[in-house]
Amino acid sequence: MTSPIRFGGLASGIDTDTIVKQLMQVERVPVDKLEQKKQVTEWKRDAYREINRSLMSLRNSAVDLMFSRNFYAKTASSSDVSKISVTAGPSSGNSALRIDSVTQLATSATTILSATDKNGAKLTGATKLSDMNGFVAGQKRVIQETAGTEMTLPKDLDFTNVTLKNAAGQTLDPNDFSYDATTGKLIATNTTAYPGGVVPQGVSAEFISGTGFEIQYKSSTTGTYKKIELGANATVQELVSKLNEKETGLSAFFESSTGKISLSTKDTGATATLDFDLGFKSAFAIGETNPIGQNAQFKVNGIDVERATNTVTIDNMTLTLKSTFTEAQGAVTLSAATDTQKIFDNIKGFVDKYNETIDLMNKKVREERFRSFTPLTKAQRDELSEDEIKKWEEKAMSGMLKGDTILRSAMDSLRGKWSGTSSATNDADMRQLFQIGLSTGADFTNGGKIELNEEKLKAAIEKDPEQVYQLFTNAESGLLPQIRDAAAASRSNITRIAGADGAGAPTYSMGREMTQIDTRIQRLNALLVDKENAYYRRFAAMETAMNQANSQAASLQQFLGSGM
Repeated sequence: MTSPIRFGGLASGIDTDTIVKQLMQVERVPVDKLEQKKQVTEWKRDAYREINRSLMSLRNSAVDLMFSRNFYAKTASSSDVSKISVTAGPSSGNSALRIDSVTQLATSATTILSATDKNGAKLTGATKLSDMNGFVAGQKRVIQETAGTEMTLPKDLDFTNVTLKNAAGQTLDPNDFSYDATTGKLIATNTTAYPGGVVPQGVSAEFISGTGFEIQYKSSTTGTYKKIELGANATVQELVSKLNEKETGLSAFFESSTGKISLSTKDTGATATLDFDLGFKSAFAIGETNPIGQNAQFKVNGIDVERATNTVTIDNMTLTLKSTFTEAQGAVTLSAATDTQKIFDNIKGFVDKYNETIDLMNKKVREERFRSFTPLTKAQRDELSEDEIKKWEEKAMSGMLKGDTILRSAMDSLRGKWSGTSSATNDADMRQLFQIGLSTGADFTNGGKIELNEEKLKAAIEKDPEQVYQLFTNAESGLLPQIRDAAAASRSNITRIAGADGAGAPTYSMGREMTQIDTRIQRLNALLVDKENAYYRRFAAMETAMNQANSQAASLQQFLGSGM
């Protein structure tokens, strides 16, 4: 709303605007007090929310530490990492293994693809498949996966253009078969050549459809033949890229200096196999014998062991076999032990987070409250520099939660969990947290922060990590579930009053209070506008009266003067 343009004091010479402004400053006192009250409420709300964020962080820290891996961390070592590396899992014992020898590493099914183009030139990445022997544009194949009395082909084929071949690539007599174009079924009608009308495994039907290229392969990963489709202008590099796609389970590498492709399965072991359709075999001169992988063979503590991969788990230790070696060359010793330092660091990280939260809460409840430093009004802010405003508000915002009963209750609840934690054990020296180096200490001025005795805690971890784990995680009496629940309960109490970050005002009590204050401020501001207008009307009436008086005086003076 645009303020009206006023010209005051034309007749009286009085500075009307200044007088009205001063009068309105007095009238605005109730509004200023409400705005100050709202500001204090906002500061208090923000202080509560700061506590809530810290409690959430503490709760999350407790939940994260509850995982068993944090208390059963292991360190593992190998006497020769160039031959065998090792990692230990949480359930690994503090034990040692002796690998006497590795006679064979696990390998994948691998083949080398070697070919030239139609001119006998070495392949390059840019060589088109259409320029290679064996690749026929548009050629499709259906392969009989297992022997059966029928073979399923596409419907409506011109059977006179279909070539049937056996698994060895020999062309079969089409008169020995019958094809139903309606159903796409192919059956063997020459029961002499095919006893029982069985179509043997590996029989393929070749036909032309489209202009692109199709490759079929089968590996121990796929189990059945899968198709790779390429466009009419596809190159060797595109073929390699297709073979390397994640879902193929293959790994292909093109060596440009030789023009050869190394192709292998991603899985290893004696069950790893790889096979291609006849067209692909023809193009790359692949023999009839399909490549297979081999198992790793090694000896552990005098026992012969065989595995399909080079990464194996024995006694909960994960071994990676890197090279072969004989017993005469010397055994490799592997060992696992409790990673005391890592477990200690995990616990210390939680203790630090707890102390950080307690420290913040102590600061808030003990912070001095300067009641004479009330929030600045707009008029007051206009009279101060930025530095003066900053210093003033530091005092005004201090002590928003001084002596707060909700925070004191939260701290008491959290502190009590440490002394109340216990666990049943045969070792009387490890039944409570203070016995393993975690206590609130003798210094009452620290506000209940936890003192950590590094030597005692590490000794407890070395002695019995299981007992340390139980003290922290036991569902009924463990520290972490209790801290988690206490932090969550305290957050719930604070959220009910101060709301969560971004919460709508109607969802928490302080928000509803500030809404009510806003309503009262709006109502008073409307009254102030009416009051200000009333003041101006009075001064305007005074100016009008003075104009009339001045006019009468001028007329009288003129009359008296003319009679002399």
